[in-house]
Amino acid sequence: MTASPQTQPTHVWRAVLGWGFLLWVIATVVLALTRDEIILPSVVLIGSFLVPVATIFWFIDHDHETELGERRLVTAFFVAGVLGMICSAALEIWLAPHRLLPNLWVGLIEEGAKGFGVYFMSRGLQRLEIRDGILLGTVVGLGFGAFEAAGYTLTSGLQGGELSLHRMISEELLREIIAPFCHGIWTGLLGAAIFSSRRRLTWRVVGTYLGVSILHAIWDSSSNAAVVLTVLIHGPDEARSALSPSALPFPADVEPQWLFGTLQWILMFIVAIIGVVLVRRLWHSRAAVPA
Repeated sequence: MTASPQTQPTHVWRAVLGWGFLLWVIATVVLALTRDEIILPSVVLIGSFLVPVATIFWFIDHDHETELGERRLVTAFFVAGVLGMICSAALEIWLAPHRLLPNLWVGLIEEGAKGFGVYFMSRGLQRLEIRDGILLGTVVGLGFGAFEAAGYTLTSGLQGGELSLHRMISEELLREIIAPFCHGIWTGLLGAAIFSSRRRLTWRVVGTYLGVSILHAIWDSSSNAAVVLTVLIHGPDEARSALSPSALPFPADVEPQWLFGTLQWILMFIVAIIGVVLVRRLWHSRAAVPA
């Protein structure tokens, strides 16, 4: 996967995104017309993997001098991503419930699992360049996020044993929009720290791990935070006085919905911008250290 530094980006990601989106639309239309559940996995998997895979090709298109080979990247996406998600789900069942700040626990668990995947998949590299750390971390994070999105999409569409195409497509579209700005960004930052520290457990790695875990927790808390802010801004006095961490209203019950949605997206946008700015800064620092 190496080429001359003068080589221009090939924009393969555009073809992946365009053709993948066309396939997803066709599969979705056929599912809507026929209600044939055999097509359901195609809709879920194409939709969940489309943006993550296109994002990975975007990174590859913009860095032709990577030390990471195709086999390593594919393995990182599927194996590290899936194992990270499975381990995180198991640990969250055992550790997160009934604890103070559960979203922070989720962030610590998931970022730790993905960070271990980056560390494991970086074995044997002769050079540890920050861009490669970002790329490998992004691939692991997007693999994690793609399989997680597939699970959420399927769960949303099959509530009560009945297929709700509207709920499923709405969930899938939402997760595709946010896909490049969460798991991939956070694990990319952690990958950069791991590579710049020569795969050693330094204070930089620990600090980055804690930082991305906090960003993860804020992202996951955006819905609850928007509920609280909406009630405080627009809710009646009795609703404000009834607010408590253990008795928050359901997001669907909060009025007005436009205010709740706006506040939630603002919080997620802030987290996304912080991550993108940090990744962009690290992406342009081409420092490399011996493995």
